[in-house]
Amino acid sequence: MPVEAWFTTAESWFEANVVGATELATFGFVMLCVLAAALVILAFSLLGSLLKTLRNASGARSARSDKTPGYRILVARPSGKRAGRAWKWLLTALDSHLSEFNFGAPLKLFRTGTIRGGMQTRAVQRARRRLEVADADMLVWADRTGRREDGFVIHGLSRGGGLTAVEARSFTLVLPGKMADLEGQMPRVAAYLLARELQPALAHPQSFRAEKMKTLADALSELLAESPALSVALRSRIEADFCASSVHVAEQSGDMEALDHVIMLRRIHLEDIKSDRDTSRAVQAHMDLGRALLARATKQFDRKTVEEAISHLSKVIEALQADPTIKRAQAASDAMYKAQNLLETRKRFAVNFGG
Repeated sequence: MPVEAWFTTAESWFEANVVGATELATFGFVMLCVLAAALVILAFSLLGSLLKTLRNASGARSARSDKTPGYRILVARPSGKRAGRAWKWLLTALDSHLSEFNFGAPLKLFRTGTIRGGMQTRAVQRARRRLEVADADMLVWADRTGRREDGFVIHGLSRGGGLTAVEARSFTLVLPGKMADLEGQMPRVAAYLLARELQPALAHPQSFRAEKMKTLADALSELLAESPALSVALRSRIEADFCASSVHVAEQSGDMEALDHVIMLRRIHLEDIKSDRDTSRAVQAHMDLGRALLARATKQFDRKTVEEAISHLSKVIEALQADPTIKRAQAASDAMYKAQNLLETRKRFAVNFGG
C-alpha cells in the first residue's frame, strides 16, 4: 500500500541519515548539559528563597522574643538600585535620631528581608503578616527607583495609638533619590516623619506639656531652615507641625516672637494655597493663624487682630461643618437628643396623667 511504502522509505532514510550521526549526539549532550544547569540554578534559587524565608522568620521571632522596654521597629532592606547604601542610611537615621523625636523613649531596630511591590495589596499583606509575627510597633520598607527628587520611597505600617497588626495604619514618605540630597538634616527629617507615624499624638501638641513642645518646635525650625532638598509636600507637613507646636507653646509662655513667626508662615502658606491640593492643610493653616492671632491679642489687645482671628477660625468651622464625618456625628447627636427628649416627654406624661 502507498502508506506502508512511505513509512518504509522514511524509516530507511532516518536510519541512514540521522541515527548514529555525530551532530545529533553532540546536540543531545548539549541539551543534557543545559537541562542539568537549569536544574542546578533552580535548586539554588529555591534554596535561596528558603534561606531568605527562614532569615525573615528568624528576624521576626527575634523581635517578638525581645523583652527590652521600648519600641520595636522592623526595617526591611530596600529594593532597587544601590539598595544596600540606602538601607544603611535609613538604619543610621533611625538609630541616631528617632529617639530625639519620641522624647527619649527607648527603641530597638530589627533587620528583615526586602518587601517588593510598594503599597500593592500583596506587598501590604506580606508586611502585615511579618509585623504580626514580630509583634513589632512599626515595619518600614522602601523602594529606590533612581536619582530623581522622588526616587526614594519609604512605606510602612504603624501600630501607633494602640492598634493591632491587622489595624496598623499604612503610610508612604517620598524622599530624594540622590544620596547627596540625603545628607545634612535629611536623616533627622526622615526620623521625625517616621516618629510622627509611630507616635500619632505628635500631630496634636495639646497632648503634651509646653516644655516638650518647645524642644520639638526648635528642632522643627532647624529642619525647615537647613533642609533645601525638602519637597513642597514634606515642607508643608513639617511647617504645619512647627506652627501648631509653636502656637501651643506661645499660648502658655506668651512668646511674641514665636507668634509673629507663625503668623508670617501661615499667611504665606494661605497666599500660596493654590500650590497645595490638600484642603486639610488649608484648614490647619487657618486654625494655626487664628489661634496665633488670638494669642497675640490676649497679650497685646488689638480689635483688628481679634477680628482677623475670628475670620480665620470661622473658615475652619465652615470647613468642618461640611465634612461628612462631622455631619454624621451631628446627625447622631440630633437623633440622640430627640430620643432623650422623647423619654423625658413620656416621663412627664406618666407623672401627670398616670400613663
